[in-house]
Amino acid sequence: MSFDTPQVLLGFVLYIPLIILEILHYRRRRPFLDRFIAATGFTGEPVSLQVREFQRRAMAASLLWGLFLACLIIALAGPRWGKQVDLEYRRGVDVVFTMDLSRSMEVQDSLQGLSRLDRARHIARESAALTGEIRLGAAIGKGRGVLAVPLTYDTGALVSFLEGLSGSAVTGWGTNLETLIDAASGAFQDGFPTSREIILFSDGEALSGALSAAIDRALEQGIRVSAVGFGTEQGGPVPYGPALSGTELTTTEEAPWSYRRGEVLRNAAERTGGVYIDGNQDDAVSLLADYIRSHGLVSGMQGYHIEAKARWRIFVIAALISWGIAKVLHIRRRNHG
Repeated sequence: MSFDTPQVLLGFVLYIPLIILEILHYRRRRPFLDRFIAATGFTGEPVSLQVREFQRRAMAASLLWGLFLACLIIALAGPRWGKQVDLEYRRGVDVVFTMDLSRSMEVQDSLQGLSRLDRARHIARESAALTGEIRLGAAIGKGRGVLAVPLTYDTGALVSFLEGLSGSAVTGWGTNLETLIDAASGAFQDGFPTSREIILFSDGEALSGALSAAIDRALEQGIRVSAVGFGTEQGGPVPYGPALSGTELTTTEEAPWSYRRGEVLRNAAERTGGVYIDGNQDDAVSLLADYIRSHGLVSGMQGYHIEAKARWRIFVIAALISWGIAKVLHIRRRNHG
């Protein structure tokens, strides 16, 4: 036998003063009965039988009250014995679209003639519309990450948010992908047994933070991180803002140069079992939507575990029965007196 909260069993310490009180009460009651019999002037077998019957009922009531308290303490301790198989179920997948809004995402070097951010918004928006009945959320960030849309089944609300998203949605300087991943991780709730997925839309450039540290924390929480990379390996000039750390300048202008860090994004995704998708691919939307749907279909029984069966209900029932019988004996003894 095992207990969920064995500390509750310390309540049995109360039995020591209860036993002492019951013994003292019995000793005080015995002379009273003797004086009562002497005062009546009756002797003989009928009187002694009534006295013994009274004593037996009093003792039985005391024992039943003690049993009631004992069963109640054991029930509160959460007793377990035997074995039961508990099936584990999952409810598909929860997905948080995580948008990098740093200034490097304004570079217009996508093969579709759009800025990196516009291309990211397009892929995220179209993929969300194709995912079906799953919960979606959104996190955005520049210098720090913010959970902008909590997980919801209202896909239309998320699509509307993505349509109006721009680099000015949050203030700040630089890029911190670590806080962005942490903000997205905070969207998941422990009470919902789902697969957890973060989709990072970024060019992979970061001026501060440690992406690898955030990936490690996500991995510990059972969160899979996938990435969609934007920009090109040749890069392009950032249209405005101060120079980015680790970038190069062109020979003809002072605009900072930004490149796609595809290898950084790929490594981050592979460490958690996610995928990396090139945002320049024409089929990027279908690839991402198919990937999300493949995890969304994984629902139902995912496994089982064996644990000791909870038995507290037995002791609750025993406590109630003991209490009921003790009350009946008390009433009968009072009526008899």
